[in-house]
Amino acid sequence: MNLKKKAILKSIHGSSMDKKRSLNRYLVQIGCLVWALLIGTGAWLTPAGHALPVAADQVIKDPAVVHGTLSNGFQYVLMKNTTPKDRVGVYLNIFAGSAHETSDEQGMAHYLEHMLFNGTEHFSPGELVTYFQSIGMDFGADVNASTSFFHTVYDLTLPNGDQAHLEDALKVLKDYAAGALLLEEEIDRERGIILAEKQERDSVSYRTFKSTFSFELPGSILPKRMPIGEEPVIETTDQKQLRQFYDRWYRPDNMVLIMVGDMDIQAAEKWITARFQSLEPRIPESLYAPKGIQWDSHEGIKPFYLFEPEAGNTQITIERIEYTDFAYETEDSLKLKMTRNLADNMLDHRLSRMIQEGSVDFSSASAYSGRFLNYINAAAVTAKCDAKHWDTSLAQLEKLLRQAFETGFTQKELDRVKADFLADLETSVRQADTRKTSNLARSLLTSVQTRNWFLSPVQAKDLLTPFVESLSVDQVNTAFQTSWNPDHRLVMVTGNADIASNSSESAEQAILNGFNDSARQKANLFQPELSTSFPYLPVPETPAAIQSIEKNVKDLEISRIDFDNQIRLNLKQTDFQKGRFLFKVVFGHGRSCEPAGKPGIAFISEQTVHKSGLGSMTLDQLNAALAGRDVTMEFTVEDTFFSLSGSADPGETELVFHLIRSLLTDPGFKQESLDLAKNQYRQMYEALKQTPDGIMRIKGDRFLAKGNPWFGMPHPDEVDRLTLTDIQSWLTPYFKQGGFEVSLVGDFDPAQVVSHARTLLGGFASPGNEDHCQNDLDPVQFPEGENLSLTLDTKIDKGVVRIAFLTDDYWDVNLSRALSLLSRVLSEHLRITIREKLGAAYSPYVYNHPSMVHDGYGVLQMVVPVSHESVDQVIQTLDEIIADIRANGISARETELALAPVLKQLEVLRETNAYWLNSVMAGSRQHPEKLDWAHTIVPEYSGLTHEEMTKLADTYLDLKKAARIRILPAQ
Repeated sequence: MNLKKKAILKSIHGSSMDKKRSLNRYLVQIGCLVWALLIGTGAWLTPAGHALPVAADQVIKDPAVVHGTLSNGFQYVLMKNTTPKDRVGVYLNIFAGSAHETSDEQGMAHYLEHMLFNGTEHFSPGELVTYFQSIGMDFGADVNASTSFFHTVYDLTLPNGDQAHLEDALKVLKDYAAGALLLEEEIDRERGIILAEKQERDSVSYRTFKSTFSFELPGSILPKRMPIGEEPVIETTDQKQLRQFYDRWYRPDNMVLIMVGDMDIQAAEKWITARFQSLEPRIPESLYAPKGIQWDSHEGIKPFYLFEPEAGNTQITIERIEYTDFAYETEDSLKLKMTRNLADNMLDHRLSRMIQEGSVDFSSASAYSGRFLNYINAAAVTAKCDAKHWDTSLAQLEKLLRQAFETGFTQKELDRVKADFLADLETSVRQADTRKTSNLARSLLTSVQTRNWFLSPVQAKDLLTPFVESLSVDQVNTAFQTSWNPDHRLVMVTGNADIASNSSESAEQAILNGFNDSARQKANLFQPELSTSFPYLPVPETPAAIQSIEKNVKDLEISRIDFDNQIRLNLKQTDFQKGRFLFKVVFGHGRSCEPAGKPGIAFISEQTVHKSGLGSMTLDQLNAALAGRDVTMEFTVEDTFFSLSGSADPGETELVFHLIRSLLTDPGFKQESLDLAKNQYRQMYEALKQTPDGIMRIKGDRFLAKGNPWFGMPHPDEVDRLTLTDIQSWLTPYFKQGGFEVSLVGDFDPAQVVSHARTLLGGFASPGNEDHCQNDLDPVQFPEGENLSLTLDTKIDKGVVRIAFLTDDYWDVNLSRALSLLSRVLSEHLRITIREKLGAAYSPYVYNHPSMVHDGYGVLQMVVPVSHESVDQVIQTLDEIIADIRANGISARETELALAPVLKQLEVLRETNAYWLNSVMAGSRQHPEKLDWAHTIVPEYSGLTHEEMTKLADTYLDLKKAARIRILPAQ
């Protein structure tokens, strides 16, 4: 069962529950509601007379946020937050991106972003990354930058908020703002890296986005200003062009600095003023908004078709889109957006239920509306299907949309989404004090970028609770109809449906005819269901008896309770996240006992149970019955066990145990869920086999295990042979056997948890001596010295080179940790040599994957994305890197720079519930050593030396024993 209740609020004041969609499903981010993402108008003049791009005082509503504007127009937004301790998230936002470029500058904003890491006033080329590493910051994770249509952002995650770290960070950011060197030799060297990045980002989905975007916005500059840029500009960009763009847009009144974290706000304000007050525009040119955004208005029904044979499925979209002014959010527009999102969520529920029932031909679908990319007001429904079902899927999607438009939603449907919405408001208030710094900083940044309000959880609750409670179904239906005012429809079919070759008419005409034919038919596909209630299983007559209680197990503040039916309960209270606890039920042997001769059964079983709900309730019925209840739960087939895991509000502990008992006692195994899982697997497989990473999953992983069928992905034809009986025969004995382990960590009442566990888990009998696992895993061999070449049937020149070395399994944890650090050291070698010196790849990396199932088997892989022309040079360079390390060893400095970010990350990791649940508690009965590992993880990592790294490299990095994989396109 996959109980992930879909509420309106996907990201609340910096929570991590945001949802990403797009105009055509690829790049444009929206959320059903993001509190820090609410839009609106206004102008604010600096003393110099320039209108600031965004006035922070019209955006920030939360009184905990401090914001100000220096006399030169430079803005800052500050917020104190102590989760996690010491960390500070910093963003410098420049209000300039690819939309601000001229036709001769396409890619300039992104190129400039790269160049600011290659030499500034206080940091010579190559020094900046090393400096960050030395203080425990990880390049990429803690130090990064990004360019979009309207913004360029530089972000830092500081390991400490003291004066030294903050002043150093501000020095770096001031260098970004005004101290770029832009050396010619660095510009030339970076050119190859940017071209490699452009190549790596190329994909079927990206190409589809570009084509669809041009159709959606005809005549607008936006489709012609993709942030990555155009090759002719990238290949010829010089210092003069970059300097002109830099001086025009990197000016104090076109910037905002956002800092959130464990710091002294007053001191930070003083240091910001001292550092940035002296900035002045370097040229007198005035700021101006991007030009040419508006597009030709749409009229009537307009079809669009794009055949992409490399796509794994076909996507159908019906959309309405229009231009809107970029204005500040108001209370009225906020409430209207809420209302429309409630309607979208109700349509989503309808689509989801139809898919679960198997009554439509598409395999996934969603509805969305709102403002995107500042100026785009859109509403859309989109679905994925098999190519052969594109026409019926289009007709079904049209009817479901039209049915909602013409007859509206019901009071029952509205009550469900209202309950979830209001529950999320309450949850946000309870969790307000332990919101994560990274999420708050990102939400504040997005708020400023999009002119959206940033509300505190209490403000949001006080403003929106009475409004939502008072909404009538007529009001919501009217808002939905307004979103879909029928002046035009864009009807898009993209992907692997070869419409043109199967029709005597053009593809566009076939799409238009199919839409119009459907529009003439009655729209009554969706039929409301009768209400159901949960829980429906009777409470066991005899509660479980407590056999033993052990407190503070291994000095980890974990309590262990064993019941007489051999069920174990592990409890750890923490204050890492208020108003939330995580739970995990562990049982059976997981994929390690996958039946022989049933390839793919683990994946398909997991998905089937996900989608089936319970034996007596569909998943949609269960979600409807639990509307307003704050709990999530999903079933997973892991390598060494099965699990039920999720999260809940502290007041929902009884409900959690009802859900656990219901799934294990009365699991849902539904044929329509199996059929849907198979369909989605085939679509996924077809998409993966066209990409380097995908074909590695399908064939490469199996090659590295010498053909062992446990590895890789089976062909969809093999998966199609699996039956519901196969799944039930495998899973049911484990579901019924009892004797499982339940772990909870976070904010909860231990007495209540023990009471509910005793009452609701008492019906499970002690497991017998029968071992349901009859699968003896074959030993895994490694293809020492062997090579594999894989060819992709793709028109995209994107490949990968992998060099793999046999290491060891997971259970020598000291060795696994050391190999993990060795991988980081090697990754840095690849960054310096292959990315920075050669410019042959954008993101080379190294990782070690030790098996938890197969004795003595683990694989360390060096991975470099390549093009045809660079493959031989990259392979030679990899060999040279390994030979040099084996000959000269790994230095103490290299080890220190790789280790410092790991130790800082461990500090943060140990203050998360997820670490204690998954790495320490869950499965600790089967592997009690996990409890000891919690004590040793920091000292063992701290004690790793360059001598050990050198010894590991000498032991495992033998090029004669390496396996090599080349994955390249056929042409």
